[in-house]
Amino acid sequence: MTMANYTIWANATTKNGFAADEIISCLQKAIRRGMVEEACQYAYELYTSGPALLEKVWHRLLTISVEDIGFGDLDAAGKINTLDEMRKKFAYDDGDQPMYFIHAIRILCACTKDRSSDYLKNIIIKEAAMGKVPEILDVALDKHTRRGQEMGRGSIHFFEEGAKVIPQLDVNNGYKERYRKILENYDPSKAVPGAFVYSSGRD
Repeated sequence: MTMANYTIWANATTKNGFAADEIISCLQKAIRRGMVEEACQYAYELYTSGPALLEKVWHRLLTISVEDIGFGDLDAAGKINTLDEMRKKFAYDDGDQPMYFIHAIRILCACTKDRSSDYLKNIIIKEAAMGKVPEILDVALDKHTRRGQEMGRGSIHFFEEGAKVIPQLDVNNGYKERYRKILENYDPSKAVPGAFVYSSGRD
């Protein structure tokens, strides 16, 4: 990788003279390995080096909650985002400011970790770069698309194919069956006067 591909942090330094990109990298590697105190030290070095680097800390923590935690703890991203929003209520130099990234780091270090979303992201990116393009699913050609309409696919087709979900939760409220019966007799051209008309064309 050439220097042109590095971010602005490659040329920035922290208050103690460290390369900012190296401390940022150390922060993420320490969290990946569950090294709580070391990760907190790296974050504090960045925080005390200026507001811009504090923002970078939080950008990394938010990304880590998805990139490195992933399906290991699906609540992690929400927790870190909440802490990020909370800390914004405090001034940069408020004594409580560090508590929020310290707490976030402790949460992330304790989480079971899973990087599969990042792996899949990179698979998609690299395959696209090598020329792979998506295919149109037959089930996507429904009443909401021009080709689907030309094929005569209406609400019943959408109900049976387009609206299929996997995995399906086992529910017993009867709504699906009731709606299927309505579709058997429903004709939008026979709607009562004054019936609300949706701009999306849904029927």
